[in-house]
Amino acid sequence: MPVVPKRHTLVDRGARSYRAAPSAFLGPRAFYAGPPSPSFFSSSFVMYWPTGSARRLSVESLGFADVHTEAVHISCARDGLLWLVLTRSALLIWRTRPAELVTAMVRTARSIHEYGANVGALWRHDSGAVVVRTERDTLLFYDLVQPTNMPAVHALSDTAAPDLVPPAHALLRTFQPATGDAYHTVGSDPFGGRIALQLMFRDALQVDPGISAMAGIDTEIFVATRSPAAVQLVPWPSAPDEKAPAPPAPPVLLTSLPWLTPSPLVHAEHSYATDLSAWLTEDGCAYIVGHTDDWVGARAYSASEEEAMPVMTAVNARFSLLAVGLDQGDIVVFEFHTSAQSPEKTHTFSLTPHATGRVTTLAWTADGHVLAVGYERGWAVWSMFGHIITHSFRNDWDSMTRVYRDTFQFGTQSVFWALGGTELFVLPRVPPTDAPVRDDDKTLVYILPFLKAASTAQLMPAETDGCFLLGDTGAYIYRGNEQSDAGLLTPDNDIWRHVPFPSEYLTMQWPIRYAVQSSDGRFLAIAGRRGLSHYSTVSGHWKMYEVASQALSFCVRGGMVWFQHVLIAACDCMGEIQIRLYSRDQPLDNAHLLDLVVLHAPVVTMQLLDMSLLLYLADNTLVHYNIATTREHVRLILCGSISFEGIIGEPSRVRAFSWLLPDQSEPLGTDDLTIATLVFLIDGMLVLLRPARTSDDDQLSYDLQVLHEHIESYWTPIYAYEALQQSLWSFDGQRVLVWLNLLQHSDAPDYVFSVDDTYPLCILTDRGIILGADSQAVVRRTLDTTAYRLRLSTTLFLDRILRALLQRRRVSEAIHSAAPYVPLEYFAHVLEVLVHDILEKEADESTSASLEDNAPLLPTVLAFLDHYNVALQVIVRAARKTEVSRWAYLFDAAGRPSALMQRCLDRGDYASAGAYLLVVHEMEDRPTSIQATATALAHFEENEEWEILRHALSFLNGVDQSGETLRTCAALAAKLVHGISLLSTENDLEGAQDVPLSRTPLNHTQSSRKYSLNETPRRPSSLARKNSLSSMPLSPVPNSPALRASSAHVLHRAARSASITLSPSMPRMQANGRLVLPVSPSPGPLPPKPS
Repeated sequence: MPVVPKRHTLVDRGARSYRAAPSAFLGPRAFYAGPPSPSFFSSSFVMYWPTGSARRLSVESLGFADVHTEAVHISCARDGLLWLVLTRSALLIWRTRPAELVTAMVRTARSIHEYGANVGALWRHDSGAVVVRTERDTLLFYDLVQPTNMPAVHALSDTAAPDLVPPAHALLRTFQPATGDAYHTVGSDPFGGRIALQLMFRDALQVDPGISAMAGIDTEIFVATRSPAAVQLVPWPSAPDEKAPAPPAPPVLLTSLPWLTPSPLVHAEHSYATDLSAWLTEDGCAYIVGHTDDWVGARAYSASEEEAMPVMTAVNARFSLLAVGLDQGDIVVFEFHTSAQSPEKTHTFSLTPHATGRVTTLAWTADGHVLAVGYERGWAVWSMFGHIITHSFRNDWDSMTRVYRDTFQFGTQSVFWALGGTELFVLPRVPPTDAPVRDDDKTLVYILPFLKAASTAQLMPAETDGCFLLGDTGAYIYRGNEQSDAGLLTPDNDIWRHVPFPSEYLTMQWPIRYAVQSSDGRFLAIAGRRGLSHYSTVSGHWKMYEVASQALSFCVRGGMVWFQHVLIAACDCMGEIQIRLYSRDQPLDNAHLLDLVVLHAPVVTMQLLDMSLLLYLADNTLVHYNIATTREHVRLILCGSISFEGIIGEPSRVRAFSWLLPDQSEPLGTDDLTIATLVFLIDGMLVLLRPARTSDDDQLSYDLQVLHEHIESYWTPIYAYEALQQSLWSFDGQRVLVWLNLLQHSDAPDYVFSVDDTYPLCILTDRGIILGADSQAVVRRTLDTTAYRLRLSTTLFLDRILRALLQRRRVSEAIHSAAPYVPLEYFAHVLEVLVHDILEKEADESTSASLEDNAPLLPTVLAFLDHYNVALQVIVRAARKTEVSRWAYLFDAAGRPSALMQRCLDRGDYASAGAYLLVVHEMEDRPTSIQATATALAHFEENEEWEILRHALSFLNGVDQSGETLRTCAALAAKLVHGISLLSTENDLEGAQDVPLSRTPLNHTQSSRKYSLNETPRRPSSLARKNSLSSMPLSPVPNSPALRASSAHVLHRAARSASITLSPSMPRMQANGRLVLPVSPSPGPLPPKPS
């Protein structure tokens, strides 16, 4: 989207340091509460896909009968370690890892009669207490404490014999600890006693005006009442040994808020990261609200304008997005800045024509890239800007299921994402009676595993061809570079290499926050809560810290990159920000660090570009280091820095950045920051900063331009071929936008194209392919669950790039851009797609004003095509795959078909010449077509191209019912053949039946695999429909003297292969473009076979 550039001056403060002017262009998007957690620093791509089958959690064996039918809500604590299940009569507390029930509180019948059944629950901000809302407008407070008599409990213990527990070292020899098992154990022992927890009833608070909504806000509970319509902050009750909280503030009547309609609230949600809340009112309005001394808000949605009632909200703190779920199933997404500014509508997520029902729950991932949506009749997962990742709605449930038990596929009540984003917890609705599902296990909650791209932890725009995914227990590395050209066009799931994470690290330091791969794919590194570990794909060995105290003393914060065999990590070591260099060849120990640099501010993100290490710091500073290597050492040399203070309002919202350097005949020195064009991805905004010298006083300024405001990911392939090194690629959730040369022009994308239903994973620049992925749900009648798998797809982009250049009549640039891709097996197919698309577009518009006003592109494309040997082949293939009505437009620009076929014969390309026969007979007059066909037949016979000759004769025999065209062409061709010709008609046809026929395999060394736009080419519409030359009937036997003696053999074999006869007494007819025989009477039973 073109934007008028804005200029901001940066004053030179020294040889290598620069500082921005006070004016700012990008202010804060929302009130951000302090520096973000590492999960916010490590956000980038939107790539989440379900994998495998959902796990089922049930408590029926623990004595909770029919609890699955009474469950109303699930919720995760803020730290992600505990979660609760609320039923109408019980509160169940679970651990996330492992997923086990910790404690439960079952209310008595008297309590339910007095206070009412449970309808909702909230966690306290520190996960130490829970408040339950009841039907009779009562708040029940419970404390989650560690009992003093039994501070820990062992998973294998028995209440009758608590001492009979195997020691931990014995269990380690038999069992492998699972992911995150040591999170809640005493002393971080994977098989030690887990910390015991217990629910203690604290207090009950009756709210007489009635509770219409509630939410947790730091140390208080936000309560909205019905009559009167008001809001109030209620403090959490304190423990007996704690100081009593301050008295609650008086309630605020909604009528006193001028920006709000005086209607009771029905829903409220608070975001701790932004310190903003979302409110829904009874009259169908949605607001974004902030609170300091007073309540301040702005309306985002109104049912009177949209004709749909809002029922649910979810706040995305990372990208300042507000999702509003409607009762008719749509989700409207707004972008907000502050509570005083009205949010702007950006997208609408809709699954029409599926009958989804009302939206029941919404949940963003911790990194804000994916939104999980629960409906009355199913569920779905969306990317932040509207790409549908997966959903459960299909029309063949009745026919595809028989013993199905995944009830959440037919309706959900509540969902939340587990810590790390690799699991989605789903509370199902009671399925309708007509649903093809039965739940014999009485499942309470389903846990659906997910895969996510490692780039969700750290976006590396320059690494366009690297791709690997993260699961709960390991990584999946893409091995597409090992595939052949033909194999890339039909990718399969076996091109992933599975690398399991070390269990000893995963057990202690789950979840994994960062994962990076080296550019050559040889090394892998991961970082969890503490420490790090790296892996070699050659040796298959993981290296971890040998001294546990060293690993526990720091955490990776800001990212990691590989420089050859050296791992560069940004670390926070007890408050000190460090850049550490580790060698893969040395033990993982602080004593073997190659270099250590201390910084003055935390690292937001980092990029490695050739020998340059770029760090963007939390104080709005971009720091440039050069990597100096010798035979003994690897060192970081500070080259300079530049401050963006006053330009970028919130450094923590910078997701990624990269630079583009102008073409230099000599290596860059120390002035690279002053000549580099910078690209920033701030939330979803793609920003370009172009350096400009305004005067001779060496003052540096930047031209600022917003390229796009809603981008999910982007790439700058600086390591690609020369033609793409200055390009910029981005994805907005629906389309791929390409700027071919960002340094020359950046007003609008040079090309915009869709990638269908797949999400782009990476760009294989050396293959001209965009690799995409989507989720495929596998349902079988013999299975009781749905199995999800990742399905890959490829999209050619080379034809789009060439078209964009040719539209600007830059033929020389197009030739230069296509030069590296000529050796590809499917290069001819790329050119065929290019010609076919332009032909169909321009031929249909040849009589319209749109083409008359603009010069046609097809002649330019054909001129470009003449630079390649496959030009004649590409033209005829494109013609054979389109309608006959478009042929005139094509060959008016390409030349007469007979002349093109003659050029094929002169070059020895007999396969393409045979393909031109249909075009010649359709476009040329009869004498010209007869002469051209005879010439082609003579060439085929003289060069012993029997397969092509047989197809040609088969085609000619179907041109007319009398066979006159076949006889005329054969007779004329026989005169052109030197010597005795098989095509001569002087011989009799008798004895042709005795000629042996056999099927011979095709000679793959002479013809390569042909790629087409469709699996089967479309037949041209014509009065005389021709048989396709691409059919593969019987092949002739090798040339022999007996065959050369009689010309009737070839004609008779051609007739047999086309299922017709040359006998004039046998009637023939044409229907739907195929030659068929009328039904003949049965000749009677066959004679018995002699013994």
